[in-house]
This record gives sequence, C-alpha cells and structure tokens, in this order.
Amino acid sequence: MSFIKMEQNIIEVINSLADESEDFFSKGGVESSKIAKAEESLGVNFSKDFWEYTHNFGYIEVDGMELCGVVDSRHVSTVIRTQNMRELFSDFPMDCYVIESVGIDNAVMVQKSDGKIYQFLHGHNLMLAADSLSEYLLNGGDFRKERVEYWKARSND
Repeated sequence: MSFIKMEQNIIEVINSLADESEDFFSKGGVESSKIAKAEESLGVNFSKDFWEYTHNFGYIEVDGMELCGVVDSRHVSTVIRTQNMRELFSDFPMDCYVIESVGIDNAVMVQKSDGKIYQFLHGHNLMLAADSLSEYLLNGGDFRKERVEYWKARSND
C-alpha cells in the first residue's frame, strides 16, 4: 500500500475533498475562544492543522469518515470522545486527543500537538498513521480502513 506523503494546507485539502465528494458535510466554523476552551479542558494543545480545520469547519463528514471537532454533538466532539477514552482506558495517552472513531474494538485515531496522527487501541502501542491531518485526509483514511480489516479478521480467529 502506498500512502501520499506531502505537506498541504489543511483548508485547501478539505475544500478539494468537498469539491470532489458528493458525500461531504461541515458543521461550520468555530470561534477561537471555544477552541482554546476545549484545549484547556483537555489539558492539551491542538496541532496547528487541527486548530485551522476546527476554526473553519467545526467538524466534517466525507465519504464515510467522520472527523471529530470542537462541536456540541457527543458523537463527533473531540472533547467528549477524548474524555470518554481517558475514563475507559488508563493507558490512553494524555498528550493526545481523539480525531476519529475507528468503529471496532474501541480503537480511535488520535493526534498529538506536533500534528502526527496515531491509532490508539487499549493494550497496544500507538501506531503512526500520518504525519499530519492533511496527509491522513488525502489518504482517505486508508490506514484506518486497513486496521479495521485487520481487527475484523483477528476477531474471527
């Protein structure tokens, strides 16, 4: 499998996804003060690309991927999803915040303030998925899809 590895502006990437997809939804931008309050409540600094993404889009859904953001919806709220993971799993890394639920075995995609994205699965080491949110989106969640297939196959053993 080959991943696209390039640094692109997150706003341009999301706009191009919106233009190319018939299945795109955005909640709409979020005020900077609300994003700062979300960071404070989690005790983390959001990466630059996550901050820009949330400020401009709130959260997005594109081609079956629901990317969390700073919104009031429990289902796609980075704050609520991160707090839930911290409560459920003592090994959830305190320097990460949830950007997407994988949908199997409580696995989630998380991001650190440096922008790198990882898969978190309780009892396992973090697995690097992308160097940035742009790279993760440009790859269409390929890493996530591959991991879901892996865990589905593993659970059938």
